Amino acid sequence: MKRFIAISALFVHISSYSQLMFKLSGDSLKVFSYSGGDEFPGENIDYNYWKGPWNRINMSQNFRYNDANVKLANGVANFVMLKQDSMYPIQPHEIDSSFLKEQKIAVENASYSVGYSAGMLITRQKFHYGLYELRFKVEQGKGVWPAFWFYGGNKNEEIDAFELKGEKNNEIHVDTHCPSGCDKGYKNKFGMNTNWGGWMKVSDYLHNGFNVFLLEWNPGEILWYINGFPLAYFKGDFPNPMNLFLNTQIAADGRAFKPGPDKNTVFPNNFYVDYIRIWKELSPSIIPIIQPGNFVDSERFSSDYTTKPLKKRGLMYLRKKLKQEEGLISVMLSSEKMRVTVLGEITKRPVTIAVLGKKKQYKVTDFSRTNEFDLAKDEHEVELLIISDGREFRRKFIVQKALN
Repeated sequence: MKRFIAISALFVHISSYSQLMFKLSGDSLKVFSYSGGDEFPGENIDYNYWKGPWNRINMSQNFRYNDANVKLANGVANFVMLKQDSMYPIQPHEIDSSFLKEQKIAVENASYSVGYSAGMLITRQKFHYGLYELRFKVEQGKGVWPAFWFYGGNKNEEIDAFELKGEKNNEIHVDTHCPSGCDKGYKNKFGMNTNWGGWMKVSDYLHNGFNVFLLEWNPGEILWYINGFPLAYFKGDFPNPMNLFLNTQIAADGRAFKPGPDKNTVFPNNFYVDYIRIWKELSPSIIPIIQPGNFVDSERFSSDYTTKPLKKRGLMYLRKKLKQEEGLISVMLSSEKMRVTVLGEITKRPVTIAVLGKKKQYKVTDFSRTNEFDLAKDEHEVELLIISDGREFRRKFIVQKALN
């Protein structure tokens, strides 16, 4: 009876196209269910889900956000940075008076000229606690500044999943911004209070192929991952929901995230996003349900998901916490096939991962790629099995009948 109630409750609360993500951390196996996002199908942006920015012209950085700079093709969104001198109408809220005074220039005829254009999308919905997954690729280019971040409209309240620079694509900048400062409990090597955040080196250049970035936002803490490998940890709470931002932009010499571009920077410069997937943690008492959905990873660029953090010290990397983070296993169903992808430290270990059904057992044998299984048509209850370092984890889930 208890099991029936749990399954019934899940039908009410989980999306009709539910996929699963399992997280192994120490002695726990968490399960997350897909709760939304965008796979960027077709050729048109879903403006019921996304919107453009309120401020479009950035005077001090010499660019404007244009809707045309976000292009969809073959299941991938491309945020394009272009070098093009253009005159645009400017709105009163876009005028940067301090910049005009500094440069000793004026706005004439309610128009302003900039040298670059960029792309940005903002979710209409605000989000809170959950696991956020982004599959992306960037390109080289001095001064180019792609980003994935959260902001809800409250002053000095922001979570930067990542900020990148095209001249150093083997580093990832992570940060938080809080109304009262984010330095409580964080001290530098001299014992003085310091702000949390900074650059973290990774083992390969992010322009060499697709990578998977994840941000886990929990009450009282945030964790960052690159390809399932733990990257950074922040202890602190953000109590307010926020919008999710994806964009590229240009830096300027002498300003934030300097340097700006030079004559060798190639344009157009592209920030590719294959998908954004949002996952919500499920209670251990609930038996999850997986149902068929149209989730396809782009093969436009190579992907081996081996890029990981190099620097594992400092205030962004808390060893005591992050050494427990072992990996992520996504289990997705498309028609009759089940797809399993493994990310993180467990790909480097002698680990057993299998999906156990009543009719068949499916063992994950190659962690360097997505494993696909032909699921038996009458398979309804299966179990994920993980055996690692003498520990055994099992989690049952229900497979709803695949679509014919």
